[in-house]
Amino acid sequence: MEERSRDTVVTEIRPLLSLQPTKGEIEGFQNEVMRPILKFQNELLILLAKQYVNKYHKSFNALKQVNQESIIIQASKQDPEFKSFLIWPVVGLMSSTELAFYSAHRSELNKRISTMAAQRIVSQLERLY
Repeated sequence: MEERSRDTVVTEIRPLLSLQPTKGEIEGFQNEVMRPILKFQNELLILLAKQYVNKYHKSFNALKQVNQESIIIQASKQDPEFKSFLIWPVVGLMSSTELAFYSAHRSELNKRISTMAAQRIVSQLERLY
Protein backbone atom coordinates (compact mmCIF):
# COMPACT_ATOMS: atom_id res chain seq x y z
CA MET A 1 0.00 0.00 0.00
CA GLU A 2 1.35 3.38 -1.00
CA GLU A 3 1.80 5.85 1.82
CA ARG A 4 0.32 9.28 1.14
CA SER A 5 1.57 12.51 2.64
CA ARG A 6 -0.39 14.36 5.29
CA ASP A 7 -0.84 17.29 2.88
CA THR A 8 -2.42 14.98 0.30
CA VAL A 9 -4.77 13.42 2.83
CA VAL A 10 -5.98 16.71 4.36
CA THR A 11 -6.73 18.19 0.95
CA GLU A 12 -8.42 15.04 -0.42
CA ILE A 13 -10.88 14.68 2.48
CA ARG A 14 -12.39 18.12 1.94
CA PRO A 15 -15.72 18.41 0.18
CA LEU A 16 -15.76 20.16 -3.18
CA LEU A 17 -17.77 23.39 -3.10
CA SER A 18 -19.15 25.36 -6.02
CA LEU A 19 -18.13 28.91 -5.18
CA GLN A 20 -17.77 32.02 -7.29
CA PRO A 21 -14.22 33.04 -8.21
CA THR A 22 -12.72 35.62 -5.89
CA LYS A 23 -10.40 38.56 -6.41
CA GLY A 24 -8.40 38.91 -3.22
CA GLU A 25 -5.80 36.57 -1.79
CA ILE A 26 -7.49 36.38 1.63
CA GLU A 27 -10.96 35.88 0.16
CA GLY A 28 -9.61 33.20 -2.17
CA PHE A 29 -8.03 31.37 0.76
CA GLN A 30 -11.28 31.68 2.68
CA ASN A 31 -13.31 30.12 -0.14
CA GLU A 32 -10.82 27.52 -1.36
CA VAL A 33 -9.44 26.35 1.99
CA MET A 34 -11.46 27.50 5.00
CA ARG A 35 -15.01 26.92 3.72
CA PRO A 36 -14.40 23.30 2.66
CA ILE A 37 -12.67 22.56 5.98
CA LEU A 38 -15.52 24.17 7.93
CA LYS A 39 -18.03 22.06 6.00
CA PHE A 40 -15.99 18.92 6.66
CA GLN A 41 -15.63 19.77 10.37
CA ASN A 42 -19.30 20.74 10.84
CA GLU A 43 -20.15 17.79 13.12
CA LEU A 44 -17.15 18.50 15.33
CA LEU A 45 -17.98 22.22 15.55
CA ILE A 46 -21.55 21.40 16.59
CA LEU A 47 -20.29 18.99 19.27
CA LEU A 48 -17.82 21.55 20.61
CA ALA A 49 -20.50 24.26 20.69
CA LYS A 50 -22.86 21.87 22.47
CA GLN A 51 -20.22 21.11 25.11
CA TYR A 52 -19.53 24.82 25.52
CA VAL A 53 -23.17 25.82 26.08
CA ASN A 54 -23.76 22.84 28.39
CA LYS A 55 -20.78 23.90 30.51
CA TYR A 56 -21.21 27.68 30.59
CA HIS A 57 -24.87 28.37 29.73
CA LYS A 58 -26.92 25.76 31.57
CA SER A 59 -30.23 27.42 30.66
CA PHE A 60 -29.30 27.80 26.96
CA ASN A 61 -32.14 25.56 25.76
CA ALA A 62 -34.71 27.63 27.65
CA LEU A 63 -33.63 30.90 26.01
CA LYS A 64 -35.26 32.49 23.01
CA GLN A 65 -33.54 31.84 19.70
CA VAL A 66 -32.30 35.43 19.42
CA ASN A 67 -30.59 35.11 22.81
CA GLN A 68 -29.04 31.78 21.85
CA GLU A 69 -27.69 33.33 18.66
CA SER A 70 -26.28 36.21 20.67
CA ILE A 71 -24.48 33.86 23.07
CA ILE A 72 -22.80 31.98 20.20
CA ILE A 73 -21.84 35.14 18.31
CA GLN A 74 -20.51 36.94 21.40
CA ALA A 75 -18.56 33.88 22.54
CA SER A 76 -17.00 33.56 19.08
CA LYS A 77 -15.72 37.12 19.42
CA GLN A 78 -14.90 37.46 23.12
CA ASP A 79 -14.35 34.06 24.75
CA PRO A 80 -10.80 32.81 24.07
CA GLU A 81 -11.73 29.20 24.89
CA PHE A 82 -14.67 29.14 22.48
CA LYS A 83 -12.67 30.93 19.78
CA SER A 84 -10.04 28.22 20.08
CA PHE A 85 -12.77 25.56 19.75
CA LEU A 86 -13.72 27.16 16.43
CA ILE A 87 -10.29 27.97 15.01
CA TRP A 88 -8.10 24.93 15.72
CA PRO A 89 -10.26 22.28 14.02
CA VAL A 90 -9.86 24.34 10.84
CA VAL A 91 -6.15 25.08 11.19
CA GLY A 92 -5.47 21.44 12.04
CA LEU A 93 -6.65 20.37 8.58
CA MET A 94 -4.52 22.80 6.59
CA SER A 95 -1.66 21.61 4.40
CA SER A 96 1.84 22.87 5.13
CA THR A 97 1.59 25.46 2.33
CA GLU A 98 -1.81 26.63 3.59
CA LEU A 99 -0.46 26.77 7.13
CA ALA A 100 2.34 29.08 5.98
CA PHE A 101 -0.23 31.42 4.40
CA TYR A 102 -2.39 31.19 7.54
CA SER A 103 0.61 32.10 9.72
CA ALA A 104 1.31 35.18 7.62
CA HIS A 105 -2.33 36.35 7.93
CA ARG A 106 -3.24 34.79 11.27
CA SER A 107 -5.15 37.68 12.84
CA GLU A 108 -7.41 38.30 9.84
CA LEU A 109 -7.99 34.61 9.16
CA ASN A 110 -8.78 33.84 12.81
CA LYS A 111 -11.51 36.49 12.71
CA ARG A 112 -12.91 35.01 9.52
CA ILE A 113 -12.78 31.44 10.81
CA SER A 114 -14.51 32.26 14.09
CA THR A 115 -17.17 34.34 12.32
CA MET A 116 -17.90 31.70 9.69
CA ALA A 117 -17.93 28.87 12.24
CA ALA A 118 -20.29 30.84 14.51
CA GLN A 119 -22.60 31.45 11.54
CA ARG A 120 -22.65 27.71 10.80
CA ILE A 121 -23.52 26.94 14.43
CA VAL A 122 -26.21 29.64 14.62
CA SER A 123 -27.84 28.23 11.48
CA GLN A 124 -28.09 24.85 13.26
CA LEU A 125 -29.04 25.88 16.80
CA GLU A 126 -31.59 23.06 17.06
CA ARG A 127 -28.67 20.60 17.02
CA LEU A 128 -27.34 22.03 20.30
CA TYR A 129 -30.30 20.72 22.32
